[in-house]
Amino acid sequence: MSASEKTFPQYGPLCGCCAPVPWWSPPEATEAAKDGPRRDAPRLLNSFTKTKVPFVPLDGNRVGWYICGPTVYDSAHMGHARNYVNFDVIRRVMTDYFRYDVRFIMNVTDIDDKIVMRAHLRRSEAMLAAADRLGGIDTSLTTPLKALLASGEKNLGDQEALTAQLCAVIVAKDPSAVADPDWSVQDGYLTLAHTFEAEFMEDMRLMGVARPDALTRVSEYTDKIVQYIQTIIDRGYAYESNGSVYFDVPTFESAPNHKYAKLNKEALKNVELAMDGEGALAADASEKKAENDFVLWKASKPGEPRWPSPWGEGRPGWHIECSAMCSDILGEAVDINGGGIDLNFPHHENQLAQSEAHYDIKQWVNYFVHTGHLHIDGLKMSKSLKNFITIRAALKMYTARQIRFLFLLHQWSDPMDLTPVQEGDAVTGFQQMEAAVIAEKTFVEFFHSVKGALRGLGCAAGYSVHQEHTWNDEERVLSASIDSARAGVHAAMLDNINTLGVIKSLKELIGAVNKYLGAVDKSAIRPLLVESAGRFVTMILACLGVAETTGGIGLGDIGGGDGAGDASKEEAMAPALDLIVKFRDEIRALARAGADTNALMRACDEVRDVGLPELGVKLDDREGGALWKLSNPEELRREAAREAEAKAKKEAQKRREKEEAARKAAEKEALARVPPGELFKQGECADLYSKFDDDGLPTHDKAGEELAKAQRKKLAKTQAAQKKEHDKFLAKAAADQLGKTTI
Repeated sequence: MSASEKTFPQYGPLCGCCAPVPWWSPPEATEAAKDGPRRDAPRLLNSFTKTKVPFVPLDGNRVGWYICGPTVYDSAHMGHARNYVNFDVIRRVMTDYFRYDVRFIMNVTDIDDKIVMRAHLRRSEAMLAAADRLGGIDTSLTTPLKALLASGEKNLGDQEALTAQLCAVIVAKDPSAVADPDWSVQDGYLTLAHTFEAEFMEDMRLMGVARPDALTRVSEYTDKIVQYIQTIIDRGYAYESNGSVYFDVPTFESAPNHKYAKLNKEALKNVELAMDGEGALAADASEKKAENDFVLWKASKPGEPRWPSPWGEGRPGWHIECSAMCSDILGEAVDINGGGIDLNFPHHENQLAQSEAHYDIKQWVNYFVHTGHLHIDGLKMSKSLKNFITIRAALKMYTARQIRFLFLLHQWSDPMDLTPVQEGDAVTGFQQMEAAVIAEKTFVEFFHSVKGALRGLGCAAGYSVHQEHTWNDEERVLSASIDSARAGVHAAMLDNINTLGVIKSLKELIGAVNKYLGAVDKSAIRPLLVESAGRFVTMILACLGVAETTGGIGLGDIGGGDGAGDASKEEAMAPALDLIVKFRDEIRALARAGADTNALMRACDEVRDVGLPELGVKLDDREGGALWKLSNPEELRREAAREAEAKAKKEAQKRREKEEAARKAAEKEALARVPPGELFKQGECADLYSKFDDDGLPTHDKAGEELAKAQRKKLAKTQAAQKKEHDKFLAKAAADQLGKTTI
């Protein structure tokens, strides 16, 4: 056995000539890549081998990359965010750091059982709601529809018929009660898909995820999918059954150049997982020749959308769409295919088999990359488990950059767990986000320090003719730290794009820069060296998608609107200038009115606390002058809200303490009013004693028994203390009365 075969132990059985046949091998070198992988090629975790292997493109520096996009039947959640943000990071690194020429393709699944069922459900629920609003609708129409929905039975034909009947009655009574009386499943499901596709793409924009180079939709590929399936049939790897077409796994397996279950052989035992891949509206399993056979074309039943084919009206199976659409753009050899690890089986397994059958080749994809699951308290985040947090909901709690930092602090290929922070039934955050917020703050403060140091020297661009640039020992130490950070970042990038390792190296450089700025006199700082450290950190963070690639220093903004950088100078400065003019006018008005210092200070504080934060500016009052910082306005609003809440709690505590002190003082004064001779004859002591001496000191308990000497001594001490307090009270009362008389 060769060394390469030892590296990849899942190599398949012996072929007819009794030679070991690997079911995965690196791409054969082309003329453009005849020397094998680039010296700086990253090692990627390849799902074929379950190991990190050097990345070798098929065609020199060009990379054809396909990822499985969303099934658009509902809002995207944080599990989707992790998947697509991770792929966005890997794509940026491959493009901007390793300088590969990447063609990035993503599909949208807009024909699917979940979409069809959701479209029907929304239609039926809308009709039932309209019937309830109108009233007077025959229950013989509403009752069976409600029962069908409650049963969970997936009989879309009956559901469509009942809903249509109910709709006709409602329209006859009030045409305005139905938004779309001519609804049909052929168009209705697609309306739903378009709605959630638009929402998904907007979510991705808000998260700073770059657009794909090409987008493919299943609904636009039905003709080509039919042709693709026909080729598989012609090659003998698929068969028709009752208007559906199934992939023939045993026949494919028996071919000497083919192998099924390359990615996850163990998953073949999971029948439930395989059936889930067939969809909730799958046909009777008896139509299949073998248990592992999977559907390529589904014969449409009543209530389902349909397209023409040689086998009858139907629609594509889930897996075939990716093979046909990816092949249409990238052909019979694909560098990278990817998606969440849940797609490993059956989707990607079946995708591989049908594509290799279509082209009759051994290896269609060279690198399969899968991102790890996102878990909530140990369970995979999913709509079926109802434990998901939508991207929109998460963005109300955190910024897009903070969420991206959260994902960067975990290896993209590993599972990741989130622990919700709850107030009642509402999720208000995640425990793991604290580290992400701290990481962001670390970089923000670093950039403020760097830019502040450069501004202090009068050379914001890193250079001034009046500034000395000769290196001393401190500069040589900092230069070595920059070199070390570059090496650490590069090693982490090579190692399966280890973003956590990248962040660690950048933080070490930040520590070195901060140490330098603290040790060297401000006037002696070497700006070019400090600037180079700032630009390097910015460049790497831009490769990770948490900073803008503006060529400057700092994080900039992500997840904003397109074209923000094209705004004119006037548009960019207008909000700040408006604030300055308003503030000036207010100060002038106060001065003319003879306002005191407090009024002027309040006006200044208003600008600091309200006006500037709305522009994304935070002002820190410091000795020697205030320091401004740029930040996200929404984050500043949250910070202000948190500070206001903390202040309110502090003030409430002060009020409670004041009220308690006042209560105790009142109780003390009321007690002081009592003459010592009456102390043991009222209140709590009223029923404790039966006889007293001439001074009011108890001599006998309530049973008539004489008190012990020690007990009387103790009571005498209490009475003596009371006499002192009572005398003070009398003296104060007399003084107060004298004061009144004098007045």
